[in-house]
Amino acid sequence: MQIGGVAGGIYKVCDWLMKLAILNLIWLLFVVMGLGLFGVFPATVAMLYVLKCWVRTEECKTFSYFASVYKQSFVKANLLMIATVAVGAVLMINMVIVQAMEGLLRVILQYGMVFLFLLYCIVALYIMPVFSLRPQGVRATIKRAFMVSFLHPVRTGGFVAGLGLFSLVIRSIPGMIPFYGASLIGMLTILMITPILDEKEGKKDGQEEHRRQRERDVKNDIWEVRNDTT
Repeated sequence: MQIGGVAGGIYKVCDWLMKLAILNLIWLLFVVMGLGLFGVFPATVAMLYVLKCWVRTEECKTFSYFASVYKQSFVKANLLMIATVAVGAVLMINMVIVQAMEGLLRVILQYGMVFLFLLYCIVALYIMPVFSLRPQGVRATIKRAFMVSFLHPVRTGGFVAGLGLFSLVIRSIPGMIPFYGASLIGMLTILMITPILDEKEGKKDGQEEHRRQRERDVKNDIWEVRNDTT
């Protein structure tokens, strides 16, 4: 039974809010199952997979699909988490060291460290969606996140602004955190970043198919030449 008009719109909003709340609770459950810190990245990857299915209106059983992705990505996601946290820790330590310096060198290095830290934060925003679209090694994921974030500065700015607005809402209504703290950020990520990655994947797949077609054409030409010579 389909509901149209204003009532239909309200029904869809309520349905999405209910699904996002359930997904957030599942995310919290799997974070706890991963002993907290080691459950955050794989649970986030699984959540993004589920959200992509919903946005694309693909059929998937939420809990079983979430659990499957969580299990498959657990090791790689945690390696990515360790690398991301390690880089952030090194930057923070360097910033503390720079603060202890004096003179002009401190000013120059301070501005440099602030720039590097902002660069790190921007790239870190893209790491999870990039990994969730196509799981790769740590180096490949970070490199791709860096490229995508700086090739689309406007969308990156919109994404950061959306996160800022969400943080203001959460601070005003902290009771939302257990039900929407992760799932709404995940939905914002899917809506803002995934279209870029899908477009790039489509172009990449198209280029790969074009390359394969050219190879097939070359092989056919060689076969025809051989037939002609015989």
